Amino acid sequence: MKAMSKANTLAVDFTKAKDVLQILPNGSLLTSRGAQWDGIYLEYYRHPPYEIPENFPKQHLILINTRIPPSTHYEQALDGRISSDELRQGEVIVIPANILHWARWDAEHDYITLSLDPTIFNRYAAQLFEVDDTELVPHLATSDPLIYGLGLALKTELELDGLGGRLYTDSLTSTLFTHLLRHYCARKNSIPTYTGGLSKSQLRQAIEYIHNHLEQDLTLAELAAVVRMSPNYFASLFKQSIGLTPHQYVIGCRVEAAKHLLRQRELTIAEIAFRLGFAHQSHFNHHFKRLVGVTPKRFLTSQ
Repeated sequence: MKAMSKANTLAVDFTKAKDVLQILPNGSLLTSRGAQWDGIYLEYYRHPPYEIPENFPKQHLILINTRIPPSTHYEQALDGRISSDELRQGEVIVIPANILHWARWDAEHDYITLSLDPTIFNRYAAQLFEVDDTELVPHLATSDPLIYGLGLALKTELELDGLGGRLYTDSLTSTLFTHLLRHYCARKNSIPTYTGGLSKSQLRQAIEYIHNHLEQDLTLAELAAVVRMSPNYFASLFKQSIGLTPHQYVIGCRVEAAKHLLRQRELTIAEIAFRLGFAHQSHFNHHFKRLVGVTPKRFLTSQ
């Protein structure tokens, strides 16, 4: 696979609006800029009929088509391969970093762009599969329900202003990276089988850390570092140990702590939400009602 010359083609950093506007007709409707996601950046676009000039991205790009009128015609060139076909909702396009791309379409449509940091992607591959050289292969429009669903889930997380927290987006990102490494790389990678769960000592360390840092926006990498293992390995063994993902366990702990604080009647609902690491009181209300069955206010009045 041969990368194009930087002297002749636009190099585009898809995490920078000024770079993207060199090749696209308008800015995004939604962006993860400021969300502090690790290794992944989301933009949601609505574009009229347009032709993108030749460019090569500095990140790995995943384009996810979300709203497309019937019979929308889409032409593209990707690493020397030319495609001219009808574009369909749910199809994805995979463009590795530093690979030449050009495209043209004839109807307004909506799509998600996921920009993946190549360095973090390679680090993840090294941790999961113990490989140093990971080559992502270009893919023209192809149906992939998993990537489509992950893209929509990440978009929804932004629209809800980070309802799930960093652990949730870390989990979605980890699933996406693993899927790409298994199915979209030159070398087909098999996922290692993790069995047995965490040791008693490791589980105790992880749980103690969670309970001592409930007020923080915990990340998967942070929890994994406590027991000195990769994030993916940790997430798998943690769920085997207690039957919940790290994200589910943390939310459950926060809600249980909230019930205790509500019974004490010393803090307002907003103060409890802030103390327990919920980004907004609305997030606290959502998770509390989902797990307890009533809102914090109703719970308080029933005590």
